[in-house]
Amino acid sequence: MYKSGQGYWTRVLTATAGGLVAVLGGWWLQSIFAGVDWGINPIYVSWGIAGIFVAACCPFIYLATAKNVGSVDFLCATESEMKKVSWPTRREVTGSTMVVIFTGAIIALFCFVFDQAFFLLFVQLRVLEPGM
Repeated sequence: MYKSGQGYWTRVLTATAGGLVAVLGGWWLQSIFAGVDWGINPIYVSWGIAGIFVAACCPFIYLATAKNVGSVDFLCATESEMKKVSWPTRREVTGSTMVVIFTGAIIALFCFVFDQAFFLLFVQLRVLEPGM
């Protein structure tokens, strides 16, 4: 295995996410082929196609998370960069969220006031007719 021991949790979680995508893709294929009648019980056909799809995805997931030099280097570098991130505290996130909400409300109020002002101006200039 290329770079065994490095980026363990990153690889495990990436492989888990890839497996989840493969399973959901298999489930989707099963639902598509559930109503197809090829002379065999449709349950066998639909679940067989889904199982083959999931089984075919497994080697690609393994190669991407364990053997491919480029993707493994990317995953290891991503993990090392994520360790350098300084995550904000709960207080900082709450403060920033309040600033964003307040700023959004002020901008919305500003747009509303100017929209009403231009509406009244255009009604007075008889460019617009107010609808009832």
